[in-house]
Amino acid sequence: MKRCILVVFGGISAEHEVSVVTGLQALENVDTGVYEPLAVYIDKAGKFLCLPGLRDRRKFLTAARRAFTFGRDANGGFIKIKGTLRKIYPYAAYLALHGGQGESGPVQGLLEAVGIPFTSPDQEASVVMMNKELTKETASRAGIDVVPGMDLFSSEIKAGSEQCAKKIAARVGLPVIVKPVHLGSSIGIKIARTEVELEKSLLEAALMDKEILVEKCLSSFVEYNCAVRLLHGNIEASEVERPLPKEEILSFADKYERGGKKMQGGMASQNRELPAIIEDVLKQKIQELAKKAFVACRGKGMIRADFMYTSDHKLYLTELNPIPGSMAFHLWEASGIPFKQQISDLIEQAVEDAERASHLHLDYKTDIVERFVDQ
Repeated sequence: MKRCILVVFGGISAEHEVSVVTGLQALENVDTGVYEPLAVYIDKAGKFLCLPGLRDRRKFLTAARRAFTFGRDANGGFIKIKGTLRKIYPYAAYLALHGGQGESGPVQGLLEAVGIPFTSPDQEASVVMMNKELTKETASRAGIDVVPGMDLFSSEIKAGSEQCAKKIAARVGLPVIVKPVHLGSSIGIKIARTEVELEKSLLEAALMDKEILVEKCLSSFVEYNCAVRLLHGNIEASEVERPLPKEEILSFADKYERGGKKMQGGMASQNRELPAIIEDVLKQKIQELAKKAFVACRGKGMIRADFMYTSDHKLYLTELNPIPGSMAFHLWEASGIPFKQQISDLIEQAVEDAERASHLHLDYKTDIVERFVDQ
């Protein structure tokens, strides 16, 4: 009998459409000889809807949408579609959510609460990885180099943007890169070369996020990406890629909007050099640091690590992506693993992780409630 899996995409996020693309890619590549995929679309208002029978991307816009609820009973986590009596007990949830409330932990926490295994890092790790500042702090403690900088809360910026700009210029120097801490896909990232530009960029970023990261703008650098996954106790690193941006920094357009019809590949359509043409020593260093960051940030499932390599031969971790665009499937295909197999591997690992976690339970015996209600 086929195992039902939820393929979850959409969500309250600036990357909503990108997530839809990733989710539809996954639906078309699931091994339907083993799994019965059920599309779960979270609309822009945060409403969970299932799209029974959806397999083809061309039918997404017209597919019937059914409301449903989550629950948990003695048999485990389930969903129940509105208007039906039958409970569906998913084998696992394949998360294709990017940014916003999907990649940063809330959905993971919901699934943990109802007992449905899922493919991304858990809630704790997702919170850390989707916060660029927390990622830097954690990676730095693990001995991984990160770009010098500082972070501010948007409330500080709104209260005194000119003072904030002067403080940054004095501590970090100019030029700098301004980044919303929680947003992905290069959204909201700006380069500021003067204090006036910096103040303007800070105010713009403060409207997008509650915390802002400002980093020294490195010159003469190359970007590299590497995916990492945990499979049956082994931490594996993918091939390394070199994105080829058309702008000074890799933008949302570079990642998703260049190339017209090539958008059908999602993140995989980005201009890139794959495998990156680099020396073996550098490739191995990127792969080892990516795995080290994965461990430091309590990773599970699969993530992508992004790096900058400067002309003076310094390698900096810039961010971690707990649910990377297009699930970084192109990096693993370059490593010899077909997308269909990648999906199956993540699903089975999610179930294995959930089974292991289920044994970490402490049932502390006490009569405190009985004594309290008897008073």
